Amino acid sequence: MDAAGGPEPDMDMVMASMLADVRDIRVFFPVLVSRLAAALPEAVEVEREGGLLKRNHPVRKVTVRADDEVFDAELTPTGLVCRSSHALQGVMTEITFEAWLRLLLVSLRRQAAGSASVSAALRSFIV
Repeated sequence: MDAAGGPEPDMDMVMASMLADVRDIRVFFPVLVSRLAAALPEAVEVEREGGLLKRNHPVRKVTVRADDEVFDAELTPTGLVCRSSHALQGVMTEITFEAWLRLLLVSLRRQAAGSASVSAALRSFIV
C-alpha cells in the first residue's frame, strides 16, 4: 500500500505504459516531459529552446529531482542524451533512455511510499 492507501503502482506496468509509444523519441520526449511536469511540478524543471519558460518553444531538456537523485534528459541533434546522478555526489553519468526511465521510476516509487501526490503521479502514467 502507498501513502494514499491504494495499491503501489507496478513499475513494470508503468514502464511498459510509458514506453508503448516510443516510436519517435522527438515526438515522445515532449509528451513525456509534459506528463512529468504536470504530475510532479515541484520536482521537474523544463528547459525550452529560446528560453526556460517559453511554452511555445520546443522542449530541449528536463531535469527531475527525486529524493537524492537528479535525472537529466536532453534532446540533441543526434538524439536523446540521458544522465543521472546522486545529488550528494554531483557526478552525472550518461545512461540509456530505458535505464534513465527505470531509475527515475524506482526513485519515484521510493518517494511514493510516503507521499500520496507522488503515488498518484505514478498511477497517472499508467494508460
